[in-house]
Amino acid sequence: MSTSLPGRTPQFSFAPPEAAAGAPGGVPMLAPANAWRILCTRTGGAVSRATFYRWLSSGRLYSIRVGVRIYIPWPELDRVIKQCLAGERF
Repeated sequence: MSTSLPGRTPQFSFAPPEAAAGAPGGVPMLAPANAWRILCTRTGGAVSRATFYRWLSSGRLYSIRVGVRIYIPWPELDRVIKQCLAGERF
């Protein structure tokens, strides 16, 4: 039994953002928990979990919402890591 209508092609790709990482020009995406762990590891634990999620909710840390999930682009996390290591206020 087919779930699609005959003669219609799907308009959306339902592949998760992580699948785009292998595609040419794709940007790796991270779940917030993984992004926070990487941030803590690279900065020596300088940012608390509450602060990280506050940055997400306020928009200071760019994120992409796909349905109910939130993803953080790797270049954005790299920018925040560099700012933290440089001692800049974020």
